[in-house]
Amino acid sequence: MRILVDMDGVIADWGKAYGESLDLFGVDALGIPRHHQQTTFNLNEGRTAAEKAIIKQVMCETGFYDRLEPIYGSRNALREMVKEGHDVRIVTSPWVSNPTCASDKLNWVVKHYGAHWGQRVIITTDKTLVRGDVLIDDKPQVKGSARPLWKHILFDQPYNRDVNKPRIRDWREWRYVLGVAA
Repeated sequence: MRILVDMDGVIADWGKAYGESLDLFGVDALGIPRHHQQTTFNLNEGRTAAEKAIIKQVMCETGFYDRLEPIYGSRNALREMVKEGHDVRIVTSPWVSNPTCASDKLNWVVKHYGAHWGQRVIITTDKTLVRGDVLIDDKPQVKGSARPLWKHILFDQPYNRDVNKPRIRDWREWRYVLGVAA
């Protein structure tokens, strides 16, 4: 099975770093929902112009993506997938206005998974063009220019809980959700 795995919010704890960066803005950022409070994937939805400016600063921060921490259990799960013969690819979309985003993401994978995992990274703005059997992603709807050939499996996050799709809530349940035996 070819298993495509998103990075931010799936194997990398984007939400924690986002909240920490917002906290540096003090009272000016108090009205911006932190990750656990998000009800929508779109960070700018319902935000004021001043809040949008803060969000832009955070998302364009040099080195932001390189400092994310791994999500608990993700490294073990991806390594198990490969050990069991699955073709695992990390498929991630860059925040295009962040000048270091793509290199930060690649560096992050190498730092947390090892140099050989760098060969498994696909950085694209259109995940529908990538072939696979499943895509594990936190984004509620993954759209692009092609009809995807993969089945979308949600990685559980606060902003996707109202979407009725198969989901992984904890990396220990990946086999069950993907329907593969150990």
